[in-house]
Amino acid sequence: MDNRNVKGTTKTVTVMFTDLVGSTELGERLGPAATARLRELHFASLRDSMSVHRGSEVKSMGDGIMAVFESVIDGVGCAVTMQRAVARHNRREPARRLGMRVGISVGDAVRVDGDWFGAPVVEASRLCSHSGAGEIYVSDLVRILSGSSSMHRLAPLGELQLKGISIPTVAWAVDWDAQEEFALRVALADDAVLLREGVASALQGAGIDVVLQASDADTVMRALVAVRPHVVVLDVRMPPTHTTEGLDAAERIRAEHPEIASVDPFAARRLLRKVTHGVGYLLKDRIADMAELTAAIRTVASGGSAIDPEVMALLTVD
Repeated sequence: MDNRNVKGTTKTVTVMFTDLVGSTELGERLGPAATARLRELHFASLRDSMSVHRGSEVKSMGDGIMAVFESVIDGVGCAVTMQRAVARHNRREPARRLGMRVGISVGDAVRVDGDWFGAPVVEASRLCSHSGAGEIYVSDLVRILSGSSSMHRLAPLGELQLKGISIPTVAWAVDWDAQEEFALRVALADDAVLLREGVASALQGAGIDVVLQASDADTVMRALVAVRPHVVVLDVRMPPTHTTEGLDAAERIRAEHPEIASVDPFAARRLLRKVTHGVGYLLKDRIADMAELTAAIRTVASGGSAIDPEVMALLTVD
């Protein structure tokens, strides 16, 4: 559909399509009940990956989904996470192997009634259809916008003649490693060294990658671009004044790096007035419960909020 003929909200988005290859034959071999269960587990895995990479599911279609992302980095990262999840499934259950293909494009699209229309939607769908099991095809603009920030190698495919697109499409294949595991990347800032190192050790044990430890907010802010965390965990009171350094840093992160979520052991009303998603506030006593802190980190990484009930009670009092 030509987005010039559709009335809605126009926005630059990264669009992803996924599909399973050979699912008809697999379904005939497994039977309806086992196939339905396998499909349910596969879709749950796709949605878990989207929550980590801040993707929004648009719709499901047969054996695949359509999703949109704010950034190409998240879109490509999500596709790799999805393929690695399929690879893990295939290692565990070789008799029920899945083959998933993915196509990704980026550009201006129009949102109408929860759906998206426009050139990147068509291109992503056609790239997905053109790819094979285990492959991720992306448009040339995805490669350009990824730049040096991409954690994944791209191999040139040349010009592809995609169905329904008259002009040949320059495309690239994402060279992903099935053995690598994706982990949430977290930065920690707290001037209490023993507490910070204890939290870091516990998070690493829970499968979360701690990419930075710092004793002050300024160090975190300077390192954000280099370490690229998904979540920053901040203490509110840190050097040099031990007043609101962590809260101030959280506000700067929201303004300058909106793709990064933040978790504060305690925070104040002023930030909640500005944002209600991708943030978490816990009383410092809660850090003793590492399961609660880990759950909060995963929640805010997926775009949700994790607000301590006692904090909420304080914030609702005028």
